[in-house]
Amino acid sequence: MSSNPFDTNASDYDKIPFCLTVAKKCSKAIIDEIGNELNPEKTEVLDFACGTGLISQELYPYVKSIVGIDMAQGMVDEYNKKGWQQGIDKNEMKAICLELKEGDQLNGRKFDLIVCASAYHHIDDITTISRILASYLKPSGKLIVLDLLKDPATMDKFHHADHHHGHHHGHHEGPTAHKSCQDEDSTAHKDDHEDVIKKFAETVVHRGGFYPEEIEKTFLDTGVLEDVKVEVAFTFNRFIKQDQKEYTFKYLIAKGKKKE
Repeated sequence: MSSNPFDTNASDYDKIPFCLTVAKKCSKAIIDEIGNELNPEKTEVLDFACGTGLISQELYPYVKSIVGIDMAQGMVDEYNKKGWQQGIDKNEMKAICLELKEGDQLNGRKFDLIVCASAYHHIDDITTISRILASYLKPSGKLIVLDLLKDPATMDKFHHADHHHGHHHGHHEGPTAHKSCQDEDSTAHKDDHEDVIKKFAETVVHRGGFYPEEIEKTFLDTGVLEDVKVEVAFTFNRFIKQDQKEYTFKYLIAKGKKKE
């Protein structure tokens, strides 16, 4: 049996209210950032660490096709089950279970947009994975990453006993990747699935997320991304059980364009 909590607990992921909320906020941030460049007839998307497809589901109406990649078979199964239940053609949206490594693993396929939401904090070597992801972009294609913005005042709070997700992808350069979850009205849901959330939190490598300059340097160090921009995407509140109080957290959005 798999020891990856994103595999064994995949069916519980979409039941965690704050995961759903943060995924929606991430999706809105992506659409706000690049929506005017998306084309339902042309835009091909790669959703890395796609999890159950919370981001893909929101982007689907705006693009031609989406390929999800996740290292947890359980997440991939949930993602594809949603598509099947909605009658979506596999050529338009499907997920595959894959651990991305150096070298082409997608038969030469390139993408206009690659997104990764709430997963980088699970990945040990974010420079390597950023370079790998950039290699799958078409010229002028965009890489967009969303994750928790590190704040010294709260950096030991978010990934303590609880965690967020919506996504996941495992990688040797990093354990797992996943979609963050948070809920503005988190006090109403406190810890609905506390045990599962704790298991997800145990896979976090970068506790508390990232400073903007860390992600900016990571994108520039790929050597192929330009026009790099990192800024605050949104804020949200989360009730932290061990402190019995609510904290405000920020999420960052990073965007880079593949050089021609």
